[in-house]
Amino acid sequence: MQFNPRATGLSSSPVHLRAARIHWDSVIHFLYAFSLLGLLVSGTAHARWLTVQESGGVFEKYLTDYHVNQDGSWTQTTEYVVRVQAEDAKNNLSLFPIEYNALTEKVTIEEAFTQNGRAKIPVDPAAIEDRDKGESKDYDAMKVRSVVFPQVEIGSRLHLKYRTDVAKSTMPGRWSTEVVLTPGNLIEKFAVRVKSELPLQYEVSDPRRLITVTQHGPKSIEIKNRKPLPGWVQTEKDPYFHPASDTRVGLSSHAEWPVFLKPVDSEFERVLGAGLPRALKSWVAKAGAKKDSRQRVLYLLDKISSDLRYFGDWRRHDGGIVPRPLAEIESSGYGDCKDLSTLLVALLRELKIDASVALVRRGDNPWGDEPEYILPVLNRFNHAVVRARWGGETFWLDPTNPVTSLQAYSDIAGRPAWVVGHGFARIPAAQAGQYVHEQKFAYRFQPDGGVQVDVEAELQGLAAFETANDLMALPRSEVLSDALEYFSEGQEVKTFKYIHEPRTTRELKDMKIALQYQTGRVTYQAGKASFFAIPDGVIGGPFFETEGRESDLRLGDEPYVFHSTRRLKNTRLAQEPLPRCAVQSPWMSLKRQVQAEGRDIVIDQTIELKKPYIARAEFQSEKFKKLQAETRECFYRAGVLIEPYKVPLSLAE
Repeated sequence: MQFNPRATGLSSSPVHLRAARIHWDSVIHFLYAFSLLGLLVSGTAHARWLTVQESGGVFEKYLTDYHVNQDGSWTQTTEYVVRVQAEDAKNNLSLFPIEYNALTEKVTIEEAFTQNGRAKIPVDPAAIEDRDKGESKDYDAMKVRSVVFPQVEIGSRLHLKYRTDVAKSTMPGRWSTEVVLTPGNLIEKFAVRVKSELPLQYEVSDPRRLITVTQHGPKSIEIKNRKPLPGWVQTEKDPYFHPASDTRVGLSSHAEWPVFLKPVDSEFERVLGAGLPRALKSWVAKAGAKKDSRQRVLYLLDKISSDLRYFGDWRRHDGGIVPRPLAEIESSGYGDCKDLSTLLVALLRELKIDASVALVRRGDNPWGDEPEYILPVLNRFNHAVVRARWGGETFWLDPTNPVTSLQAYSDIAGRPAWVVGHGFARIPAAQAGQYVHEQKFAYRFQPDGGVQVDVEAELQGLAAFETANDLMALPRSEVLSDALEYFSEGQEVKTFKYIHEPRTTRELKDMKIALQYQTGRVTYQAGKASFFAIPDGVIGGPFFETEGRESDLRLGDEPYVFHSTRRLKNTRLAQEPLPRCAVQSPWMSLKRQVQAEGRDIVIDQTIELKKPYIARAEFQSEKFKKLQAETRECFYRAGVLIEPYKVPLSLAE
């Protein structure tokens, strides 16, 4: 188990590198609500896919047509018909949001109506409205056009057809997009048709064999489903689908990355060639006075984080992916990821440090080491960072984080990165030893039946990154409340006090936390003795409940080492001593030892999670089943029978 209350400070605003693409963000926002309705339907003991009849809503058709111009600009027309089948789906399906860049895209609603039997009730123009989404109209000019359907009832069919015109290409003479189909929406008829004035290349990954892809000449491609696209699963705990099982079709005007991204490389270097603004020369002078390159880089990261405001979005006034002029970034006091990364590169180069901007995908990485990107598709990237090299080492620096580190956080680790001017390089994958959680619990059983619990915790390496970023981005009281909830492990807290509150600076460092709380019970009555259940971290729940599971398995956000000791003060074992347990596997390693130390019982436990994301094929293997059996024997719902020396133990109600 990790202390992971939020990741708000780290990546609360997902960043998007814009290219020609289907507006799946809008679609998914609209569809996800009703895809979960099926979870309310009763089912068998084993997970299974929802049937058409059980789904809250069914897409009778979902069609998208592209026309790509020679200069890379494009038009997208989308048409769908969705059938409402459940009471709760009426509200969820009656509003459809379309996101677009107001300065580079034009959205036209061509048809929108509700069909009830033979009656067609058109959407009133007053029920189609726009609202700002971005943080600034001139910088992040994103809008949402909302279409509200009238008189929606069970059995209604909602019809919508709209067109998006993109007048300016992201990169002149280039175009790409990616079609990704994941579980969630049951679609009976699906098609994407592309007609282009540019040549078209494509690549397909379709492990579920859901689609066919047909190329009609060098400039026309059609994607169609060969069977209904599955909706959602029911009767399953924490369903999760690894992207390896997604159906993906990449489409691109080019076959090779260097040719495709040549304009990007040139434009980044053009911005850097203008030189560092005079106002920032003092930053370089003060950084240069530091004793070594490490301290100089950390100083500059701190200055960017404290003096410049981060806008978490790629989309600028022209919809492009080129950073603004360095002087404009400095004078405005804000920037997106490509702005801040380009500025950091300019500062580092002034210090004679080898540095370049790198394009990467930010977010969860279920792969560990994500596969290489073969076909040039700009959607592969959504973030910009910096690759810097000195002293024979390579560092991946992200100036958008409130708390800085010379080690790459897990949200960019393990991925291919396009280093501007140099081609692809790989960011090292996250390792368990980088995220170390040390925890000590002492339980003092009191005469009135209550328990005082003393907690000491240390988050080492990168383990403190989410808490540290939260402390910068959220009210401190909220972070302290989350920490108390985590360390009290679901027990009712009567009183508490922090001995050492979590603290951070703009440079990530090991974090210490100490607190004390009072609770009414921590044991369960077991005859004359009491049973103390040993918390097992991630080992439990879905890990053991994999029989009949349809989805994959997610056990954490990143690999980590979790070591804890639990000292039950003034108690003794009311049973034979437990054998020492040790389990080794490619997925995780576990150790547990229970022993008496003087008048205390001490439970020492280590969990090393090596692979937080486990595909269905893996957990169905004999090796994984062996791991489950070994783990169940020693760790699953384990505990100890204990007796007090002098004072009574608190008992469960």
